[in-house]
Order: sequence, then structure tokens, then C-alpha cells
Amino acid sequence: MKDYAMQVRGKTHIIYLVLFLLSITLRLSLSLVNREANDDHMQVVNLILQSGKLPQEYDCWECFQPKLFHFTVAKVLQGSGLADADLNTKILVAQFINFLAGAITLAVVWKFIIEFPVNNERLRLISFALVALNPKLIGISSQATNDAFAILFSTLVLYSTYVFLGKQKIATFILMLLFALLGISSKTNTLMTASAILVALCLKTWVQADHRTKVLGYTLTFLFSLLVLVMINPLTQYISNYRDHGSPVALNIERAPFPHFFQETTAYRPGIVSIWDGLFTFKIFDLLKHPRIEYGFLNYPAHRTSLWTQLYAGSQSVHFDNWPISWSTSGESGFWLSRCIFILALFPTLLILIGTFIDLLNTLQSTIRRNLSTAQTNCFGLFGLVFVAYLTFVALYALEFRDLSVMKAIFIYPALVSFPFLFLRAGTAIYSKLSKWKTGIMNIFMSGIAALLLLYVVDISWLIFQIHLK
Repeated sequence: MKDYAMQVRGKTHIIYLVLFLLSITLRLSLSLVNREANDDHMQVVNLILQSGKLPQEYDCWECFQPKLFHFTVAKVLQGSGLADADLNTKILVAQFINFLAGAITLAVVWKFIIEFPVNNERLRLISFALVALNPKLIGISSQATNDAFAILFSTLVLYSTYVFLGKQKIATFILMLLFALLGISSKTNTLMTASAILVALCLKTWVQADHRTKVLGYTLTFLFSLLVLVMINPLTQYISNYRDHGSPVALNIERAPFPHFFQETTAYRPGIVSIWDGLFTFKIFDLLKHPRIEYGFLNYPAHRTSLWTQLYAGSQSVHFDNWPISWSTSGESGFWLSRCIFILALFPTLLILIGTFIDLLNTLQSTIRRNLSTAQTNCFGLFGLVFVAYLTFVALYALEFRDLSVMKAIFIYPALVSFPFLFLRAGTAIYSKLSKWKTGIMNIFMSGIAALLLLYVVDISWLIFQIHLK
């Protein structure tokens, strides 16, 4: 029996490796043919190369961003003697850096899933496959933007926190601070990760009776040390932003009038037209009718004004956003592929949402009862909290600015490592309730997941071929 278990485990590790290598191959292939990005971050890099200084918010469209990614790319270009190379070469270097960031991110998620205490190996493997072959994650790891850095360092700090919550070690705590700082120095929205970690540490302080003073010390040190380090770090430019604009965080878009609850009004490109339409709808049938964004001010699909529809579709297909130009399609090209993906992805997405509810409910109960064992199992709500934090951030961002451009699925990807955690939380809970129907339902589920993963690969492969032809 022991030999059989070892054989099964060995075969499972081979499947993990195959998935990892397939994902890496798709990332590298897309990085080699692609030359465009959702936003022009190379302009920031070029300004650093030309002036030797960090550009300010008014110098270019993306110059409001924290500069860790841009500074890193500039230094690599200088160190490799490519500072004066043509733009295509610079883009390839930036994309290779993000390719490495994406590969490391995936390796950390793999390690986290392997360590996660769950008995169902098939669900564990599925959770990794859904992350490894996710088209949006592969796509963003193949562009010259700061998103791959934000996802990498947010993943690293969440994994470090997961380890720290189990066993408090100073070295792990220092890594938490370092990765949190690097994440915020890459993209401002990773403040949501730091906020979720702080709440989890506070809950641990409350629940844990023994060594409470020590845990409180760690919590306060994390809060104040990170605040100071973020403020004085020149790559965030928070001090200069506050001096010049009265706010540590600079933006490149003006705030819109706040929407009404039911009455629909337009600000910029719709976008949020009302609170009800934006936050209380999921327009799946409209999405299946026209599974792609159209960017005009008129005659756009109804799903474009529904935030949750946008986040769902944008997280499942690399062709949904219809941008950048070389990634775009016309007519009804690829519609059936996208439709099939959106149908098949509904159930794993639902499991993540159910897992979030289970996790937060268990966290609330264990906190009220001060049940350390249950709270520890739930990681003091860390993963449910960080997922909800990013959903809340995107919702508030969309309500405040109301433009289509702020309703991006990629904004929730710094919470990436929470996806398999919440999926496994719901999957194992439901599986344990299935009784005598376990085998049949699991076979159907596995077939659906296999089809979805295949379509993920087709989606990315088609994009690679499409760009290559252009």
C-alpha cells in the first residue's frame, strides 16, 4: 500500500512538472513574438535612461506609477549595454524580466499548493493547473508592464505570511516586510495585500492567548516599519507626490461624478453607469452573445457596464479585452472559443466564491470564540481577506472613476495565491458532502476542467499564432 501511494505521488509530481513546463513554454513563446502592452511602460523606462532620474507624474501617461519595474528594466538595459538599443530589443528585455517574474510566481504557487493540508490530490492538482494555464496570467507575464512585478511580490509576501502565521520567525518576518515593500514599489494597489496581512496579524493577536505580546509586537512593527519604508523609498515617490499634488498617490485620470443608484448616467467611456447596473448584475447571457469588449462610446455590449462580468470575462480569456491592437480581433473571430471558456469556467469560479464565504465565516466564528486551532487552519482569514480586499478595491476604483479602463481583471491578480486556497477550501468541503455520488460527479467535474484547460491553451496558442502572422 505504501509503495502504491509513492507511485501515485511520483506520477502526480510528473503532472505538476508537465503543467509547469507547458505554462513556461507558452509564456516564453508569447514573450518572443509580442511587442505591445496594455499600457506604454517603456516610455517611463526610456525617460529614466535618458535623464538618469525617476520621471514625475506629469512627464508621461504612466509616469504616475511606482518605479521598481521601470528602474529594474533600465538598470538591466544599462548593465547589458543595451541602453541605446532599438525599442524592440528593449521591449524583449523587459518582457524577459517579466517572464522570469511569472515563472517564479508560478513556482511559489506550486510550492504553496503542495504544502497545503488537503487530502484530495486531484483537487490540489486542478487548483495548480487552473493557475498555471490561466490565459490572463500568461498574457500579463508576456507584456512590458509593472503588473508581473506586483503579482510576484504580492505572492511572495502572502506565502511568507502564511509561513509566519504558522511559526513566528524573525527571518520570515523580515521577508514579509521586504516583499511587501517591493510590491508597493511596483504598483500602488498592492497596498491591499499589506492591509489584509495587517488584519490577519491583528486577528492572530486577538485569538492567541499565549505569546500575545510578542505577536502584537510583530503586528505593530509590520505596520509602522512598512509605513516608514514605503514613504521614504524613492521608487514610490510618495514624498514628492505629496509635495507637488497634496497626495502621496498620483493618478493619471480625473475623478468622475459619483453614480446614482438606479439612474444611469455616463462619465468618460462607460464604465459604471449606475451602482445597481455596475455592482448588482452579472450579465452572462450578454457576455455569451458578444464575448469581447468594444471600446466605442455608443453601441457597446451591455456587459461592458457590469463590473463583475468584466472581471470574470477578463480573467478567463486573453482575447476578451480586445487590446492591445495586435491582440485584438474583429467580426466574430474566436467567439465560440471564448463562449465555451466562459461557460466551463463558471463552476471553478463559483467554487472560489464559495470558498471565500466559507473562509470568512470560519474566520469570524473562530475569532469570536478565540478558537486558535480553527483560526490557525484558516490562516486567520488571510486569503479570504486579501481576495475580498482586491474585489473591494476594484469596485471602489470603478465607482470613483467610472471609465472602462479601471474595470480590469488584472487588478485582482496580486491576490493570486488566494485563488487555489479558496478553490480547495470549497472543493474539499463540497466533496466531503457528496456521499455515494462522489465518483460520478468527480468524473464529470474532471472532464469539464480538462476541457477548460485545453481551451485555455488554445486561447494562448491562437494569440501567439495571431501576433506572429501580423
